[in-house]
Order: sequence, then C-alpha cells, then structure tokens
Amino acid sequence: MKTAFMKNFFQLFLSFLTVVALSTTMVSAKEIAIKHLKGTAKFNGVPKRVVVLGNASLDILDRLGIKPVGAPHSLLPNYLANYEHSTQNTGTTAEPDFEAIFSLKPDVIIAENRMLKIYDDIKQIAPTIMFYIDSGNYWQDAQKNWRMLGKLFDKEAEIERLINQVQVKIDKLGKQITEQQLNALMIMNNGNNLAMFNKGSRFSLIFDEFNFAQSTSENIAPIKGNHGSLISFEYIADAKPDVMFVMDREQAIGRSSGKAQALFNNPLVNGTPAAKNSRLIFIDSNAWYISTGGITATELMVADAEKALL
Repeated sequence: MKTAFMKNFFQLFLSFLTVVALSTTMVSAKEIAIKHLKGTAKFNGVPKRVVVLGNASLDILDRLGIKPVGAPHSLLPNYLANYEHSTQNTGTTAEPDFEAIFSLKPDVIIAENRMLKIYDDIKQIAPTIMFYIDSGNYWQDAQKNWRMLGKLFDKEAEIERLINQVQVKIDKLGKQITEQQLNALMIMNNGNNLAMFNKGSRFSLIFDEFNFAQSTSENIAPIKGNHGSLISFEYIADAKPDVMFVMDREQAIGRSSGKAQALFNNPLVNGTPAAKNSRLIFIDSNAWYISTGGITATELMVADAEKALL
C-alpha cells in the first residue's frame, strides 16, 4: 500500500517537473514578431549579435545599454565615437561592407533610410528590420522606430520613459514658440547653393512639432528642387524671417567645416530680424542630417530650436 502510494506520488512529481520544464522552454523560446516598413521579422528570443547600419539605431541601442558587434564607423558623432573601437566596421551609412557584416554572423541587422534600395540584398545575410523615417513624419516615425527596437530587445518600459522625456521638451518648446509667434526659415546650404525646407519635408519637425510658422517671400518665388526649394539670399532678405536655421550639408558629410558661417555673413542676411536678434542658428548638422532619428540626435535638435527663445 505504502509502495503503491510512493509510486503514484513519484509519477505525479515527474509529471509536474515535465510541465514546469515545458513551460520554461516555451517562455525562453517565445517568438518575437517585429513589424517594420518592409514586412515582419520573427525572432526566437532577444537577439544577441546585433549589427546596425546607421547612427540612429546605434544611438538608441547606446541609450538602452545594448552593445552591437558591428556598426558603420564613418561620420560618427562625438557621443557615439567610442563605437569606432568597440565594434567592427560595417562600411558607411550609405554603402555597407557585405563581407564584414556576413563575418559577424549577426542574429539581426538594423538597416536605415539610406539602405532602403538594397534591403533585399542585406536580408540575405540575416533577419533584417528597416528603421525608416518618412519625410514629413519625423516625430511620429521616430517614436514608432524607438518602440520597435524596445520590443525587439525587451526594453519597452525604458523606451516609453525616454519618449515621455523628449515629448515633455517638445511640448514645452512648442508652447513657447506659439506664444512668441515666431516664423522661421529652414535652410540647407550645399556649398554656395541654398535650399529651403517647409512642412512635409525632412525637417518638418520645426513646423509641425516646434510650432514655428513658415517664413516666405511675397515677391520672389523659390525654385522647386529634388531636395527642398532652391532660393537666393535675395529671397531670404525679402522673407524677413524671425528665426533662421542653417544646416551645412558639406559639414554633415565631412567635406568642410565652418563655410556656412562665412557664407551667411553678408548684408542681405544681416539685415533680417533673425540676424539682428541673434536668431541666426547654425544647427548640429550631424544630428539633423546623418544621425536623424536617434534619441540623442532628437534631443540635440530640440536644443537647437530652443536657441530661438530669447
């Protein structure tokens, strides 16, 4: 009787251990499905070996304490410079080194805007998610991408905290700009060429979230271009902007430094309300053009806009 009881108890105990083991296995192997611009990528757990192909995703992983094994080493901002030593170089933000990426045996590759056309080639190496920000939807797409990485790396609470912190800064800035009723020109100079960007552009954050009104000329028409509307210094003088943001593309891509300041030091610019009131702002070119979409980059963009407040 006692022996039968012990036998049944032992069998029940083994069954219990089996259920626990199966449950543990199911939890550890829980599938993670990540929806992104190019589809849905599925992972059996949090990826360990991570390759990023742009500064924005590297910025976010850095803030989450996740160390990738590979990243592009060109045009790294100061706050990400240490990754030149702690990761293998995967090429540039425009041209990946496929051999280097393959040798790293990644669990996941995070591609960014400049890799969109070669996404299908990259995903042949390993599961690849697309970190993409559409023109005219900067803040909405930034949050979507941050949450995507938060889900992938089981850091959703941390991401929500960071989003809330940035949102508070944006809301405060937008309220102050609205109260001061400031209009602005957003200009990118590429050498001596000037292009203006308004709502719906890659720099629409200035108008849609920061609440600057668009400054325009009533007498001089801009010329529509592939990258913004081409304008002249005469256009700037006629528009009379309260605030002028200038992004030096040559500096952003590492070709020169400081040319924009010399270029914009002329009578037509100096006669504008922006220049007279110390609201001619040369923005962080890397944050706005190369590392766009990152958490630190977005904070730097907000900080640039705050310089318009007197």
